[in-house]
Amino acid sequence: MGDLILEFALGTSVVARGWSGYIAGVFNLPPARFAEEGSIVNLGAIFISLVLGWVAMRGIRESKWVTNGLVIIKVLVCVFVIVVGVFYIKTANLVPFIPLSAPVEAGSAEGLQALLWQFVSGIEPSSYGVVGVFVAAAVVFFAYSGFEAIANLGEETKKPAKDMPMGLLGTLAIGTVLYVGVCLVVTGMVHYSKLSEGDAVADVFTQNGLGWAGILIGIAAVAGLSSVILVDIVAMGRIGFALSRDGLLPPIFSRIHPRWGTPVLMTALTVGSVVLLSGLVPIAVLAEMVSIGTLLAFVGVSIAVVVLRKTSPDMKRPFRAPWVPILPIVSVMACWGLWPALPSRPGCDSSSGCFWASSSTSPTGTGSRVWLARNVRRS
Repeated sequence: MGDLILEFALGTSVVARGWSGYIAGVFNLPPARFAEEGSIVNLGAIFISLVLGWVAMRGIRESKWVTNGLVIIKVLVCVFVIVVGVFYIKTANLVPFIPLSAPVEAGSAEGLQALLWQFVSGIEPSSYGVVGVFVAAAVVFFAYSGFEAIANLGEETKKPAKDMPMGLLGTLAIGTVLYVGVCLVVTGMVHYSKLSEGDAVADVFTQNGLGWAGILIGIAAVAGLSSVILVDIVAMGRIGFALSRDGLLPPIFSRIHPRWGTPVLMTALTVGSVVLLSGLVPIAVLAEMVSIGTLLAFVGVSIAVVVLRKTSPDMKRPFRAPWVPILPIVSVMACWGLWPALPSRPGCDSSSGCFWASSSTSPTGTGSRVWLARNVRRS
């Protein structure tokens, strides 16, 4: 449970830091308080986490209205970026499509971050190339950590047997197409070495002399990222409620607010974690840590599918995962294959080590393990 909370909290924190970067670009706010350059305490990330946390506590209807509007804006801006940006693509920026591998200097920051991959594969630390593709895939994996939030809201859908599979598969398909399209256009408009770390999509239009488009995209990106933060906070509250109801967390976490009808305590706990993480931890570190949590969560789900097919063959399943056990095995292998590509950090043997250290030693992680040990047999 502690790992699950940290996964959602870390993922939401990454998006909150990105939201702050875009808001700084749109309104020219001081980078030391709203962007990544020289930022110690990110006020923008703290602000949006508190505001959307309050919306999530108010109830699913209020959250739904806000989220639906923000998602529409987000999809429209992705289409806008692809349609307009394709006319400003310079093929020279995409050649070579996979940048050539370059050795990393011993003792440099990049070298220290490559220790895990070097240890597992025996390959010398390097930047870019095929190794860089796997490293990037492992780090950016957190981009897919939000779609499973749909499953956490299954109890609040009208026709879960029909709506859940359509929502999950549709989200994956649409999200993947838009993600690939935007990335291709952005790296085609500006060389990858000149991309902004805080507000890349808006900045590439500004660099191409389309300042008006950059501002428009920045505003839309702020709205789109807000929807991600809100959905993750709502989903985490529902996860805690379900676990508490099943006896895997103390009963206090399943108490519902008499007026708003939401698990306020669990939602508040999530918001508090997000505020601390997004306000104090750089976005690069957060992205690496959340990726390992997401990979481990997907491994657990894939294994659980196979186990439940054997232990509970007669369980009612409105939606059955196809090609079991082949598909779950492929999923586990893919997730484990990305793990060695995660960069390490000084002070940790790997990003996974940092993640486990934080999840295991935090009050949430330790407390949840004690409660699980006592109550897993009774659930």
